[in-house]
Amino acid sequence: MADAVSDTGAGRVVGGVGTIIGDAVVAFNKANVMLPLITSRQCPKGALTVQFVDYTKIASSDVGAATDGADYTTMTSIDTAAKTALVSEHVIRTDVSDLAAMGSAEDYTGNVGDVLGNAVSAKLDADLTALGTAFSQTECAAGTALALDHIFGSMRQLRAAGAPFPYNLVLSPKQVWGAKGLSGLLVDPSAGTQADNPLSQSKLVNGMVGTIAGFNVYWSDQINEDVGSGGDAAGFAFSKGALGLAIGPEGLMRIETERNASFRTTEYVATGFWKEIEIHDSFGVYILSDVS
Repeated sequence: MADAVSDTGAGRVVGGVGTIIGDAVVAFNKANVMLPLITSRQCPKGALTVQFVDYTKIASSDVGAATDGADYTTMTSIDTAAKTALVSEHVIRTDVSDLAAMGSAEDYTGNVGDVLGNAVSAKLDADLTALGTAFSQTECAAGTALALDHIFGSMRQLRAAGAPFPYNLVLSPKQVWGAKGLSGLLVDPSAGTQADNPLSQSKLVNGMVGTIAGFNVYWSDQINEDVGSGGDAAGFAFSKGALGLAIGPEGLMRIETERNASFRTTEYVATGFWKEIEIHDSFGVYILSDVS
C-alpha cells in the first residue's frame, strides 16, 4: 500500500512523510524559473483540461466617429481562439535501500525531497522554455552574436503586437555570462573593466543585471545551448500572456512512498501534473544567438 502525500496547490502538506514532501515543494519553488512568469490555471475538480482564450487585437481604424444623438450602428467583431491544454503526468522514481539508509551518515530520507523537487522543477522549466523556440517573431540568428539591438528589437516587436507588460527576457547561461552574451555587451571582455554606466557596474558587482531595455532578466539552464549542433542558444523574450500552463486539479506535484519489504527498499515517486501551451504567438520573440 502506498503512503500518499500530496501538495494541494496551496502549499499544504499532509501524510506520513511530511518532511519529504515539504523539502520537495521548497526545492521545486526555489528551482523553478518559468512558473511565476506565465499564465497558469488549475483544472477544476473532475477535469483534466483548461482553456486559454486568445483575443485578436482590434485596430484603431475600427474605432469610428459618432454623431451626437445618433445611433452608432457599426459593429466590430472580436475574434477569439480557444487554446485547450490537456494535463499529463511527468514522473520520476528513486529507491532507497535499507542498508544504504542505515550505513550512511547522510540524511537520505530528507535529501530525497530536494532531489526529486529539483528534478520535477527542471522538467517543468524544460517544457516551458522549449515553447520559446516556436515563436514566429525572431531576433538575432544562428551564427550571430547577441547585440543590444536584438534586445531592443524584441521590445519593438512586443510593443507593436500590443503585448501587455511586464516583459521578460529568459536566456541561457552562456547568453547571460558568456563572452557573446550580456557579459560581453556590458563588460569589456579583454580588459575586464566596466563601462561608465550602472548596468555594467551591476554586472561586475553582482554577476547579473535584473533589468535591461525594459525587460526583467532571467536565466534557465534548461535552455538548449547547442541548437542544431551549431553552438547557438535558444533564448526568448515574452509577455505573460504568451504562454500558459494547465495544472492538475489536485496540484502541480505529488510524492508517494511505497515500502517494498521483500526488496528491503522504500520507493519514492514524484509526479508532476501539467500541460504547457502557447496562447498568443505574437506576444513572444525567439532569440537564437551564437554562444560558441
